[in-house]
Order: sequence, then C-alpha cells, then structure tokens
Amino acid sequence: MDGLSYFTEKIVRDPLQFYCYIFKEVLRKWGNTFVSNSLRLDQIYSLLLKKGSVTVEELSDSFHVTPTTIRRDLLVLEERKLIYRSRGSASLRDAADTSKDILRAEKIRIAKKAAQFVEPDMALSLDSGSTNRFLAEELLCDERFRYEELNIVTYSLRTALTTSQKFNVSIPGGAVFTAQDAMLGLEVENFYKKINVDVAFVGSTGVRDCSGPTVSYPVQLPVKQAAASCGARRIVLLDSQKFIRRGVYVICEWQNIDTLVTIQTPENEEQLEKIAKCGTNIVLA
Repeated sequence: MDGLSYFTEKIVRDPLQFYCYIFKEVLRKWGNTFVSNSLRLDQIYSLLLKKGSVTVEELSDSFHVTPTTIRRDLLVLEERKLIYRSRGSASLRDAADTSKDILRAEKIRIAKKAAQFVEPDMALSLDSGSTNRFLAEELLCDERFRYEELNIVTYSLRTALTTSQKFNVSIPGGAVFTAQDAMLGLEVENFYKKINVDVAFVGSTGVRDCSGPTVSYPVQLPVKQAAASCGARRIVLLDSQKFIRRGVYVICEWQNIDTLVTIQTPENEEQLEKIAKCGTNIVLA
C-alpha cells in the first residue's frame, strides 16, 4: 500500500484519531511557532519573575518569533502594569528602579539641551509633565538669566511655583487637576488663545506610530493644543520611553512642530527618520 492510500484509509477508518496524530506532529515540530499570545505572555512573565529582566533579543530567540511580536507582547504586559520597558529590554516593575534612574538622566539631558534655545527677555510657554519641570529647574539655575529676565506662561502648578522664584510667571484660571499637575478647562483654553510667546515647549504621552505628539485625556487636548499654538516656535521634548507609547489624541501634526529634542536609541531610529521627513528638526541630547 503506498503512502497516500495508507493515509486515506486512516482518515476513513478513524478521522478523529488521524487528525489528532497530525496535530501532535505539528506541535512536536513547530510548537513554539504556534504558541498562543496568551500563553506566550504568561511564559514571558514567568521568565521575568525568575530573572528580573530580559532583552527583546533573548525573548525573540526563546519563542522563535520576531522582535516586533515580542515588543507587542511587552507592551501588553506594560499596559497591565506588570513590567517596565526600556531600551530593548523589560524588567519587573519592582525591579525597575534602575530604568527609572535612566529616564531621569535622559530628561535632565533633554532639559539642558532645550535650555539652549532660550535667550534673555524671551516669553515661554512651558507644558505640564516632568521633562518640562526639569527644564524649569534648568532655567532657574542658568546664570545667563537674571532676576525677572524671562516671562513664563504655564498651566502646571508645580512649574509655576518653581519658576516664580526668579522669573515673571503667569498662570490661567480654571479647574485644578492634581493627577495631571494642571489647570484645565475652557478658561485655560481661552487664556492661551489670547497670548503669544517666543517658544512653546510641548510634552506628550507618546508618539509611537503617530502623526504627531499625543495626549490620552480628552480634557487636556484643547489646552495642550492652545498652549502649543501660542508659540512662534514649537519645541517638543520626549524621552526615549515616549517612542514605545502613544496617547489617543494628536495635539498637532509633526509638520507644525519646529524642533524635537530627544534621545536616540536603536528602537526609535526609524521613527526619528520619519519625523525628520515631516520637516521637524531633530536635536539629540
């Protein structure tokens, strides 16, 4: 009996047993390739529980899937607040203190580079967010600027308190949103529509595969848009983590952003090239 006749007879006699046999053979040979997303997520998390941290390359080799697939898996785990992603690797949130220190160092570098765009007697708009707060601290310590030599507008309460120690500071009225460290609402939006500044520094939730910097909270969107629009020049400040995240709403298109100050990593090189093609000047800290 030839091979074809043998398998045909098997199907006729007991199709269920035959298909079970085929399925087992497929799993034996290509099992890792067909591991479900849910199972792979569980296995990745179990591995992190044992090792504390792991690279994308290691996971890609272990599960025989592409780095892109692994990055998507890690994004899911991060959104569940189980892990922390950073520069081609992942770590448990409890073991992420070093990564947080790296991000802090990045933001300080970005703030120092951004301060180079500021000159005496300028009017500035500073966004909410930690990188803009680092910029505020950098300006406060910058010996180029004497007392009351900068005019700063911000809807961030912490930034306002910091910069008011040395500079002229204006804040809009509105509702206080403590979690966002911001004054938000229609009054804030209208306030920004009536002013003009030399430079508007803009922060973002993330920019992964987006047409511009984004924000996740709808109540923040009109305020961020108005704050960015009041600047004769718009400068976006992004740490490396913002390239693996994105918000829901686009604040403005990259074509309308003059400069992006950021940190280059292997993971964001391609995105930086795309942004540069939109006419945005990329400045690396």
